[in-house]
Amino acid sequence: MDTPNGFSSLKTADLDNMAKALVQRLRADFACGVPKSSLSESVHSTAWVSMVPNPSKNEGHWLFPHAFDFILERQLDDGRWSMLEVSAGDPSWDVGGILSTMAALLALLIRKSSNNGVPDDIEERITRGDAALRRMLSSWDATSSDDVGFEVLVPAHLEMLEKHGLCYSFPARAHLMSFHEQRLCRDEPDSLYGKRLSTLPHCLEGMIGKVDFDRVAHHKVHGGMLCAPASTAAYLMNTSTWDKEAEAYLHNSMTQFGAVEVYPTNIFEITWALKALIETFPIDEIMSPEMIEILDFLENNLHAQKGITGMSPSVLDESDDTGSSIYILNRLGRHVNPDGMINRYESSDNFRCFVVETNPSSSANANVLKALLHVPDRTKYLSQIIKAATYVAECGWRGDTSDKWSMTPHYVTMMVSQSLMMLLREWEQGHLPGFPTQLITERILPVLFSTAVDTLQAQNEDGSWGFQSRETTAYAILCLSAVGPLPICDCLRTQMEHSIEKGRSFLLRQINDWSKPDFVWRSKAPYGVGISAEANTLAAMKTSAFDHKLGNTIHDLCAIAKPSLSTVEGITHLPLFAAMPDWLVRACIVEGYLHLPIYDKVRGATCIHAAKEKRHINAIPFTLVGSARAKGAFVAPEANNAFMVFSALLYDFDHYMEDIIAGFGDDDVQEVEQYMHELLAEPWTGAMMDPVAKQDGLTSRLDDVRAAILRFASWTLGHYKVMPCSRYDRANLQMELKTYFLVQIRSIHDSRDLEKSRQSPCTPYLPPLSYHNWVHTITGQSSGTPVAYAFFICLINPRTDGRDCLPSAQAKYISHDLINHMAVQIRIENDIGSVSRDQKENTLNSADFPEFGTVAGEADEDLRAKMAQLRHLGDYEIECSKMVMASLSALKLDPRVLRGMKAFRNSVDLYGQMYGMKDFSPELEKRAAA
Repeated sequence: MDTPNGFSSLKTADLDNMAKALVQRLRADFACGVPKSSLSESVHSTAWVSMVPNPSKNEGHWLFPHAFDFILERQLDDGRWSMLEVSAGDPSWDVGGILSTMAALLALLIRKSSNNGVPDDIEERITRGDAALRRMLSSWDATSSDDVGFEVLVPAHLEMLEKHGLCYSFPARAHLMSFHEQRLCRDEPDSLYGKRLSTLPHCLEGMIGKVDFDRVAHHKVHGGMLCAPASTAAYLMNTSTWDKEAEAYLHNSMTQFGAVEVYPTNIFEITWALKALIETFPIDEIMSPEMIEILDFLENNLHAQKGITGMSPSVLDESDDTGSSIYILNRLGRHVNPDGMINRYESSDNFRCFVVETNPSSSANANVLKALLHVPDRTKYLSQIIKAATYVAECGWRGDTSDKWSMTPHYVTMMVSQSLMMLLREWEQGHLPGFPTQLITERILPVLFSTAVDTLQAQNEDGSWGFQSRETTAYAILCLSAVGPLPICDCLRTQMEHSIEKGRSFLLRQINDWSKPDFVWRSKAPYGVGISAEANTLAAMKTSAFDHKLGNTIHDLCAIAKPSLSTVEGITHLPLFAAMPDWLVRACIVEGYLHLPIYDKVRGATCIHAAKEKRHINAIPFTLVGSARAKGAFVAPEANNAFMVFSALLYDFDHYMEDIIAGFGDDDVQEVEQYMHELLAEPWTGAMMDPVAKQDGLTSRLDDVRAAILRFASWTLGHYKVMPCSRYDRANLQMELKTYFLVQIRSIHDSRDLEKSRQSPCTPYLPPLSYHNWVHTITGQSSGTPVAYAFFICLINPRTDGRDCLPSAQAKYISHDLINHMAVQIRIENDIGSVSRDQKENTLNSADFPEFGTVAGEADEDLRAKMAQLRHLGDYEIECSKMVMASLSALKLDPRVLRGMKAFRNSVDLYGQMYGMKDFSPELEKRAAA
């Protein structure tokens, strides 16, 4: 294999030797003596260390003068401080940049006031830093932040900067201070004086002026405050007695340039590197005396702490490092009992990462799952295996790729894929009797397949993933390699092999940088872990994607019935799919099929009407998966599945109105309309009205209608994704649903008026509204597009705090305009495709309006002319939608919401194209022949 960096080839033996050398370094650097660190330097930590005074000299002298030099060197051209120059436009990394810039500004201000070692350009640097911080704060969404301690640290830094004359007002400040108060109510500063478990010792730089630092020394481990150099520096600066142990800790946390973000992390660095190696390299190739010493170290550490550990011995324990240690030891033949881990971290529906935490972690549960799958007596822990697997699979089903520690979603998807594939192997081999097959078919298989497709679609042109990140690219390759043996991935095999090779070519071009830290981890600020980057890169270069196929049991679960494939024949050539590569079209077919079990089950349980046309119903999963994967769109599997069910129910209800209610007399139709008004007159609370309670004069037939309407309304408004949404989003959905119901009734009346006019040739039909007003109100609403969009918005809302999905009046207004244009577009395209049927059934069609000339059906030439005019109007609405979508994109909405809205627009375009398949020309030809 040729490489572009002067290496003529990189053979398997080369990789094996590099892995052996890495194991030797793991032993030397992390498993004996004072541990070293492969972490990158941190601006935030180094800024605080630079402010520590030298106790042996007069005021104005500093213990770490070179730390201040690091701060000066790392200020970027735009004035801010960040180890991530690429992160300027990425909101997920804003907090790290904000906190780093705050700490660096504070260090400059303190140095300026000392009059010792002050650079000539300090004023200009402060001015640029201040301007940069104001820009970052002005666009920061504090409600979406989940960085370690931000709700404590950012307010504290604001307060300290204000004492130096820099005051900041920004949109998120009120929310930030609310979070700050909530956190300090939950973890009162005075709690630091006791031994209660808390992460506050990690954030003591946010406690200056709030606690007596002389009373917190008992939180030190290895001389440091919960592995945090910045916190330790703040402690050392504010304690009344100089602490030499803390000073020594800070010296150990420094590289030749600056302080690392977290120290020590030797358990973390060992386990994260070893997991990558033992899953890809033959054990006998990397087993050595050094490896045995490392395993002894890990086993003794677990024994000393009664079966649990943290990122370093004796520091705050968590399930991530505990699970990883247990997994490694059991996989390499050291039988370690997981009871300590289970007793410590098991909760009602997952395994906590920390004993005290706000949000659970999917990757921590994946590490726990790996550990449990490799204990000798795994059947003893079946309930815990089911619990961890369910949580990991549900995270994938929700599309939740966020993580406590990693900033790259590809780390999470790798962990999800590896742990769930390990589970499938154990299940297939009969090691997990009693494990629910339904969990496999309805969650694990769809999640694994969608994860593979997501990963393939996310690759950059140069073969990398993320921001040309080596470690992220390695995670993506390992994810694909893990999922590759799954039978349903056979349709992806060629593309996966191509993608992996492209990724490896990218890594080879970076071979001289494999051991350098890659900024994919986060604590208070982003950081990199060199040993992890190197180990995972070696694993990505070594792994074999398709050598370990699963057996017949899994293969049978993955078999796709031929009728399911025939359902989508004739659709794949439409423009939306024609623009896709062939492999992605095939993937959409398979992914749609994987949605069918839960789709059919939920739709069947909420049956409204058995529509005669089954092909449309069966095609919905494929069409919506395709819409979610086209043109940069994305919808999580959970949201997409719910939208599939809603689309089917909408289709059922539309046919229920046509097949059943349209046949009622005027009095009964009026009764139905009255029930619709009453049902949705008040805000929906989830309490169901009795669907079969008889009222005076109400026939049994109308009782059935009431029950059908109620089932549809209850499922929609009471959906578990809708109920937590904001009051506005729920009210908007209810309003759109009520409007949809009522315009269905209005359409029945309009069609009856049309039929009467056709029975009296001397009386031309006079529509109730102009065509523009009719198509933009009544019939646009009857298409179901507005209510579908209102439901869809509730599904894709990434917020969990009850706030609106679209944050501003401007965004709401523009989105409603967008949906109005799309509703008109779909109605026009539907009318073009169904004009012949509508004529036969006396259904009011666009062609019946006088704006288009003579009465529809009088002459084929007239009808063709009308259809041509309608196509022009449809094209106009499509262009309007494009313009409005561009305006919406310019508002810088949450990228997840914007990608979801692209998927919705894709689905409207696709269904418009499908309606075009039912062209009126064949019907005209039949009539002409007759």
